[in-house]
Amino acid sequence: MNSTCFKGKVLWEGKGLGEMVDVVNELDEVIGSAPRKNIHDTNHFHRAVHLFIFNDDGKLWLEKRAPHCDTFPGYYSSSVAGHVGRGETYDQAARRELKEELGLGGVKLKRLHKLRASAETSNEFVAFFVGKSNEKPRLHGDSAKLIALSLEEISDQIQAGERMVPNFLALFSWYVSNILFCGAVNGMPPAP
Repeated sequence: MNSTCFKGKVLWEGKGLGEMVDVVNELDEVIGSAPRKNIHDTNHFHRAVHLFIFNDDGKLWLEKRAPHCDTFPGYYSSSVAGHVGRGETYDQAARRELKEELGLGGVKLKRLHKLRASAETSNEFVAFFVGKSNEKPRLHGDSAKLIALSLEEISDQIQAGERMVPNFLALFSWYVSNILFCGAVNGMPPAP
């Protein structure tokens, strides 16, 4: 497969590339596209979304990634995490991933934060959303299991050395520091 890099052009050429994602520069501006399956083999910045979905008891759904996942197999992660597709906005990707991964629709999401792309984020700009749903989410093919834990239980798991995806850890830390201690009710920020 040939790799090319021209502003606004496809960065990879060839047939059977599958799902495509936007490649962005250090300002999160689209400069091209590349196959999702190859994006982590490059140093290209790209976009992702992470969603924290809370249940009515204030517990956060965590996904344990399946053993066949290409990154962080067997690690716990956000309720929903996924790449932003070519031409998609962060908001569109969040809604799509919520439906694909948990089978949930109609959940009011609030965008709270964005991590800058860096080596620590696997070169991803990560838009962070929260929502609440009383529906039980469904397991999807890239998940080994789903569990709902309190924020305290999650903190205990982190302290005990449970394997967690680095982007989840960064967002959880940010959430606890910036939202939980700033007027949130039951772990949820004020309604959008």
